[in-house]
Amino acid sequence: MKGTFHKIVFELTPDKDDYPPVAAETIWGIYSGDGTYTLDNTPYYVYGVSKGDSVQVKSSGDEMIAVRVAKQGGHSTVRVFASDTEEKRKIIAHLHQLGASCSVSQEVSLFTVDIPSDCGFFAIDRYLSDIADGENTAYEDACLQHSDIESSRLGECLSLASLPLLAH
Repeated sequence: MKGTFHKIVFELTPDKDDYPPVAAETIWGIYSGDGTYTLDNTPYYVYGVSKGDSVQVKSSGDEMIAVRVAKQGGHSTVRVFASDTEEKRKIIAHLHQLGASCSVSQEVSLFTVDIPSDCGFFAIDRYLSDIADGENTAYEDACLQHSDIESSRLGECLSLASLPLLAH
């Protein structure tokens, strides 16, 4: 039934450093019809998908397994690592001021940043680049969908994608 929420399972393959630390991540999706779900939250570990993307799924028992991105929704996702709790709080507050939203766990130094399509990606990118020291504060691209981003950066994101993008 359209509009129904389901947990969508994204199967992950840890690298030689055992990252990500999980074999799968679940993300809420809203059924859109024709076996597709629109993602309703921001992934922590999955590369190549963002909130608002539509994914095709296959049923496996009582689970819905993501198999490909059917349509991008226009959001970009970055992940930020901040080892200091107070610094993490300041970064999140500033990102909210810039129009982004963050998915945060108090126990973990890593958090994700959802950058909606109508939000200034380059202001956020510049801010994160300015504060990143590579040790106590760092960030990475997880899924880039804003326009005018360097092609090499887009290519790197696509090469890391956890799911293929359906060609139109």
